Amino acid sequence: MSDLHLPLEDPNLRNDTIPPPEDKQKPARKTGIRIAAFSSLKNRNFRRFWFGMIFFYNAMQMGMVARGWLVYTLTDSAMALGLVSAGWGLPMVLFALHGGVIADRFRKRNLMLITQAGLFFVSLVLATLIQIQQIALWHLVAGSVLSGFSLALGLPTRQAFVMELVGKTDLLNAVALNAMAMNICRIVSPALAGILIKFIGIPGVYWLIVTSYVLNIFIITLIPAGDRIETKKDISISDDLKEGLRYVRKSPVIMTLLLLAFIPILVAMPYQMLMPVFAKTVFQAGETGLGLLMSGVGIGALTGSLTLSMVRDFQHKGLLMLLAGLVFGVFLVLFSQAGSLYLACLFLLLGGIGSSMFFTLTNTLIMENTPEKLTGRIMSIYMMTWGLMPLGTLMAGALAESFGAPLTVSGGGTVLIAVVLAVFIFQPWVRKIK
Repeated sequence: MSDLHLPLEDPNLRNDTIPPPEDKQKPARKTGIRIAAFSSLKNRNFRRFWFGMIFFYNAMQMGMVARGWLVYTLTDSAMALGLVSAGWGLPMVLFALHGGVIADRFRKRNLMLITQAGLFFVSLVLATLIQIQQIALWHLVAGSVLSGFSLALGLPTRQAFVMELVGKTDLLNAVALNAMAMNICRIVSPALAGILIKFIGIPGVYWLIVTSYVLNIFIITLIPAGDRIETKKDISISDDLKEGLRYVRKSPVIMTLLLLAFIPILVAMPYQMLMPVFAKTVFQAGETGLGLLMSGVGIGALTGSLTLSMVRDFQHKGLLMLLAGLVFGVFLVLFSQAGSLYLACLFLLLGGIGSSMFFTLTNTLIMENTPEKLTGRIMSIYMMTWGLMPLGTLMAGALAESFGAPLTVSGGGTVLIAVVLAVFIFQPWVRKIK
């Protein structure tokens, strides 16, 4: 990679390669932090999209807690937690790239409706099985796999839809606000799920998840479908896919950002899957402790995304991205060795700030340096790296069975620190990405 010393001179990587629509080029008035923090919400369709995503993220976060507690209660096995979490990863790895091609060929609003309907149907079936007390581990694994097919199409479509709604002018703000919606739910939804499991049980929580998907689908229907996307009939899906892969191969910035995103997804993010183990076995804090741990991550992540949303644009995003990655890794190690629940929550909060800022900046930089016509395909590759996370959760589950959850999480954080430091020292041009 000796030719990476001047990657930003590639004209394809400039932010103005594909100009946004004329009505999205006008910079927002500088009327203070409050306006800057929520500027993209002035776009009515993005505002609807954003509120719909709150219900989507609520369903995902409540599902993570309810499913994890159910699996660990049924099996008392960290390996089973990893198996269920890994279920959605295989479809993501196998079909995310095709999902990106489809996202570039069809109306993204309509594709989102289809994928959300798929998630609703899976949740409805699982809620029914839990209600009639016929649920089994294989049902949860199968549900995870089926959800993975919906996510393989839905996640790259959602990312590309943000670009379509706001253009590049408000992209960082929109991505940060999207992350903020997710992180609000990471604070409220896990704690709520942990409390509700005590009062209405896991079946009741699953019915709330089903309701959240219904509300999300309704809000998406309020967004106009947009113009029909013109595609060349003589270009096959395979050719479209190859075009996206060629762009990644020839773009050192995109390639490096994707690799930087992949490492923490594989070795660090699986710590979330082990939260039931920390809550029940390490800290002996039960369902409420699980909600507190997950909410600690959410509070930190919300702080990080809100901070980024207050800045419309700034220099040296690459430097801040690397520093955020280091913060994430350091506090992940400290969390794994914490001696009390409340200290663990504090470390998760600080690590959540680093994690949120790292992934928000990575996501934004990838989209800013991608031609708009390739956004769906490039983001599908980015989402495919998230699809590989279940491989990490499966590995983390196996390691936790053998060496314990604290040592497993500490090892993942240490690997992340080592990789980010290596890039910081040996690839200094990354620090200069704007």
